[in-house]
Amino acid sequence: MTVAGSSVARSSIWIMLGATLLWGASSAALAAVDGALTSSALVAAAGGVTLLMIAGLRGQRPLRVFTETPWLYVQLGALEAANLLLFVAALKCGPLPVVVPLHLTAPLLLLGFAVLRGRRPMTVPVGVEFVLVAVAIAVAAGGSADIGTGRAVLGCVLAVGSAVCVALLVSLIARESAQRPTIASAGWQLAVASALGAGLVASDPPTVSVVWAMVLIGALLLGPGFVLYWLGLRHLDATTASILGLNEAVFAAVVSALFTDTPITAGAVIAGALVLSALLLREGLSAR
Repeated sequence: MTVAGSSVARSSIWIMLGATLLWGASSAALAAVDGALTSSALVAAAGGVTLLMIAGLRGQRPLRVFTETPWLYVQLGALEAANLLLFVAALKCGPLPVVVPLHLTAPLLLLGFAVLRGRRPMTVPVGVEFVLVAVAIAVAAGGSADIGTGRAVLGCVLAVGSAVCVALLVSLIARESAQRPTIASAGWQLAVASALGAGLVASDPPTVSVVWAMVLIGALLLGPGFVLYWLGLRHLDATTASILGLNEAVFAAVVSALFTDTPITAGAVIAGALVLSALLLREGLSAR
């Protein structure tokens, strides 16, 4: 990797960290809103509409962006909606301390896929990276729980399905982001996802106060986070981006601690350190 390329990659890492900070803040805010679980499609709608309006003001011509490659945005929206639906269903079925780490296994899936496809040799450093990410996922979740029942097992299967959707999303955006207008593309991803996930809202209509909270969270946190995510993925591979995505859980814990009585757990600190270690190891391997 050249010096210029390394500098661009480091800048992209900071951009991606900004995205996970905004997403972590949105997760913390959603956790504080009653009824947010079934109203989360409203957050995507608010973020998507806001971004499409901004894209229009910046001359990106959102409608033309969509009509040029409609199938791309349908795929992105469908994967985002499926991720949302599977994760919500998993939370309702399975134990939270098990469902959350399974939902965050996209980096492990991408690492394993890269090894199986021969894109990365299974060396000792790659194995260490795999272990670091796995342990970070476990401690970020704050522990484990007994699975026990068939309903809980179903929740875990749904959570893994959600992780597969995340892995596919990251791979698709990493492949397409350099060729697409950032703000309009992020806006269409959220807008299509919200349309496909509208059934969640219809199943449990929110109150007016919840609607306003969802709109603010989507417009101010989730939407801008997606813009940074698309921007960062212009110069990062899918696996690195998904590892960085684990920081969403860490930032969510920090934001919750700052604005509520929830203390910062040792797990959040350790998870952050492990993710950083995995990234430093990955940067060292890339520099060779």
